[in-house]
Amino acid sequence: MIDFSYTHAVFVVGLIVGITLNFLMLRTLFFPPFRVWPTPGPGTWQSVTFWTLFRAGMVLTFVMGILDWNSAGLVDLSRLIIGLPLFLVGFGITVFGYFNLGLGNTYCGEDGLISHGLYRFSRNPQYASSILGLIGTVIMADSWLTVPLAFSASCVYVLMALTEEQWLEDRYGATYLEYKNRTARFFDLPGFIQYLVEKTQPSRRTG
Repeated sequence: MIDFSYTHAVFVVGLIVGITLNFLMLRTLFFPPFRVWPTPGPGTWQSVTFWTLFRAGMVLTFVMGILDWNSAGLVDLSRLIIGLPLFLVGFGITVFGYFNLGLGNTYCGEDGLISHGLYRFSRNPQYASSILGLIGTVIMADSWLTVPLAFSASCVYVLMALTEEQWLEDRYGATYLEYKNRTARFFDLPGFIQYLVEKTQPSRRTG
């Protein structure tokens, strides 16, 4: 007899949510003009469907991590030394990215192409950092049940980045293509290191 607990119920619901959203995103990517992301605008069925599934998937991933905390028993609490910084830095960058992108653009508005700040080193800094935060969540939770939910959420972030590209090109044309050609899709680590080196070097004074 299978012991179907509350934890397993949350896992099943989270998995269904993740699979459904990934399916819709894949259909958006490969079978246009069907599109759930970027959404046509607030209040549309696409917007309601996407944000409901997206938010539910993220919440259920975190809830799963709490309910199934340390069930794998792979490592001791020293995992927090790795997992907690990844979680805080990852989702911290995600929140900070909203200030760069703006509320309008976050919800698929057309408030102008953003290429400064975090977007200087990545076309999708919030997606990349959120995946980092999800990795931190998995490490902290030490839960096998959290892994597929976090993986599903990470796949959604990757598909969001891919499905946005044609949408952005249609709206911003050559400006976006130039930005796309010089900026990494997820993260330009060499460029970021070079930026840090240049920032830490003392300025040269001219006589």
